[in-house]
Amino acid sequence: MGAPAEVILLRHAEKTSNHRDRDLSERGQQRARALVSFLTAKPVLLTNGLPVALFAPLVSPRGHGRRPLDTLTPLANRLGLSIQTPVRAAQHADLARRILADPALDGKTVVICWVHHDLPALARELGVRHARVRWKASVYDRVWLITYHGSHATLTSLPQHLLPGDSRH
Repeated sequence: MGAPAEVILLRHAEKTSNHRDRDLSERGQQRARALVSFLTAKPVLLTNGLPVALFAPLVSPRGHGRRPLDTLTPLANRLGLSIQTPVRAAQHADLARRILADPALDGKTVVICWVHHDLPALARELGVRHARVRWKASVYDRVWLITYHGSHATLTSLPQHLLPGDSRH
């Protein structure tokens, strides 16, 4: 059994102010487009090549999980990849097991766009052992880079610096 060389975790882009709306806001759409160059040109994210697999939650009949899918769509189009949606957001443990056990992903880069409240648990399922890993509800402008060295997983939180007002740290 192998493991990816790195997994890039990110939250879906900004949502609208209407809590019933499952779409990205205009700013969220801008971020989704800007993420293409960020995820395909930032050297720290390319040490093992371009992403070979993209994952988002399965969209529910009521539209839950749609924003992660919409966030990854411009990247999927640029890379010519389909976005895999094998599980619902709450089934992140199943996703982690699948990714860590897939020999086709061994030594490769994987991108997962998910909902923020499940990202810390997903990171732990992917092998990160930091007890205080959190993702704040107001944060849309970061990525977590998980790198693997043998069975040890290291998490690095990186700012995106893509849109005006994004965090600089």
